[in-house]
Amino acid sequence: MSALFNLGKKPRRDDAVRPVVTYRHVLTSQAMTVMNPLRVIAHCDIDAAYAQFEMVRLGIPEDQPVCVQQWWGLIAVNYPARNFGITRHMDVNEAKKRCPHLQTVHVATYRDGDTEPGYWGEGDPKHHKVSLDPYRRESTKILAVFKRVVGDAGEVEKASIDEAYLDLTGLVLQEILKRHPHLNTVPEDAPFGLDTPLPLPPPITWDPLSNIFPLRGDNGGNVNVEADGDGYDGLVEEELAGGWEDYALSVGAEIMGRIRAEVKRELGYTCSAGVAHNKTIAKLCSAWKKPDAQTVMRSAAIPAFLNPMEFTKIRFLGGKLGDAMAKEYEANTVGDMLSVTLEEMQRKFGEESIWVYNILRGIDYNPVKERTATKSMLASKNVQPAVTSREGGYRWLGILAGELYVRLRDARDETEGLWPKTMVLSTRQVGEAVRSRQIAFPFTRQLSADYITKYANKLWDEVSEPMMRQANSKSSAMRINNLGLSFAGLDRLEGGQKGIEGFFKAGGVPSRGTKRERSPSSGPGPSTESHTAKRKDSGPAKITTPEIIELSDESDDEEGGSLAQRLPHFYCVRCSKTIRSEAKPENSDQKSPDDIVDELRSAHNDWHVARDLYDEDMTQAKTNHGSSSKSTKPKKKVVKKKPEGIRAFFSPKDTTTPSPAKKGKI
Repeated sequence: MSALFNLGKKPRRDDAVRPVVTYRHVLTSQAMTVMNPLRVIAHCDIDAAYAQFEMVRLGIPEDQPVCVQQWWGLIAVNYPARNFGITRHMDVNEAKKRCPHLQTVHVATYRDGDTEPGYWGEGDPKHHKVSLDPYRRESTKILAVFKRVVGDAGEVEKASIDEAYLDLTGLVLQEILKRHPHLNTVPEDAPFGLDTPLPLPPPITWDPLSNIFPLRGDNGGNVNVEADGDGYDGLVEEELAGGWEDYALSVGAEIMGRIRAEVKRELGYTCSAGVAHNKTIAKLCSAWKKPDAQTVMRSAAIPAFLNPMEFTKIRFLGGKLGDAMAKEYEANTVGDMLSVTLEEMQRKFGEESIWVYNILRGIDYNPVKERTATKSMLASKNVQPAVTSREGGYRWLGILAGELYVRLRDARDETEGLWPKTMVLSTRQVGEAVRSRQIAFPFTRQLSADYITKYANKLWDEVSEPMMRQANSKSSAMRINNLGLSFAGLDRLEGGQKGIEGFFKAGGVPSRGTKRERSPSSGPGPSTESHTAKRKDSGPAKITTPEIIELSDESDDEEGGSLAQRLPHFYCVRCSKTIRSEAKPENSDQKSPDDIVDELRSAHNDWHVARDLYDEDMTQAKTNHGSSSKSTKPKKKVVKKKPEGIRAFFSPKDTTTPSPAKKGKI
């Protein structure tokens, strides 16, 4: 019986770290927790996404060097073009010198009066606005393939316009039970019931299209995430053997291979993937072998993979926190940091630094979660030359309204009854901070760009009138170098599409008597006063600021301006501020504009979550204190404590510590 249930056997080389897999891990609801050793997570991204999108659209052969340009710079480079030393952000003329037969495609743009983006050659930044709408549509199609194949047994989380995480655990467990039906029931003589270890797994047959990272590392342990792998050629039999957790990864690799093949068959796009037991490792290893490939990272191979890597390359460790740790411990690689004990790290960086301690060892319990619906949409333009007249503002707002119309129309096609509660206009004068003003956006069944423009112009009239008065008095002049138009509070209307009265029943927008508030900004941190309306009467409740924000997709549309203006940024409706990266992000040359801005958005959203939790704790503490104390002494002014530990290294314009998932018992 001990042999049958894998008890009392001679331990293998890696059994010290190999978890015990039991019937509970495959037969109970707890099998879907993040602690299951059979958990299988994949990270998949489209190879040179924008370039592939254009190649498929235009029918360009796969071996043709192709780049996507925005104005005079490159924003996407396919792999054949990279062989000529061409990189993102390179000048178009320089790229064509290196590859005379290079084919460049300018990204779609909006012109004045357009209600759809088009391809107009190189375009003119003085009169055109970049549009990523065609790429968003392709991204939606790819995500739909992921969701259809995964079905109800898994989970898909969109990470950016060209990448996603897939939780394949449910599909993997179904396949294991299908292939090994004897595991469907616990044997009557199982000594520990559900907690009895499973019988030994069969020999693993690895997907020949997958690259298996060696246990001893690439080239004798000298791992470079950007380097090519060797498939599983040369791996000794001992390395290819594994327990049930490796068997689960092999099944997950087969499933991920089918998903990638389906994307190629249906849409014509190749993609690369990483298959591992958690999100962090899956994302890191997906870049090991590209393009059109996938890598499997077994738990036993993680040390050889991570140890030579610069630990600041790991998400959330590339900012202030990573720099502080590198300086404190004189460390550069993950291996350098492994000598730091948990107690020492927590003593210096607080209890929450256990997240850092775990991630350096390849441990990550963050779940794959489908993103909640977008709560806002933003179209913005860095205007050159600056807007100096009311008429100039009308022209650009017409273009921005056209973009918002297309995006809202497409979103309503996907989600019936979706409608924004408010419209927000943000402006930035040269040398000044961003200011914003909002207005209720009534529902109409006849949505059009003109309808959006009408309300945008109302806001513009309110904003520009005092500027024009100042200009006429020669005390100041209108010089606006950024205009942003956004929808906030996107949600489905109750009972389907309603008229304006539907908003007031839900208490979602201000009444006609509500005063709209302008929100000046001096920086990217959160405002102490929320960007809401103040009620003068007993009308509807104040606007609820959206929890999820949509970023500007035009992070590269800044061919002039200061360094700060050219850094990745977006406008947060909740903060009423422009959030910027403090410095050029790591590896930004290998990332698309959406990747960089999406990471900034994710970090800022995490900051809001942490801030909300902190405020809840403070409120609860004051409530408890008030209920237990009957002192008549004057209340002391509450002074908010400054963040401690690793939270002190994150700010709204940088990043914040992710909240580790709660560990479920299994």
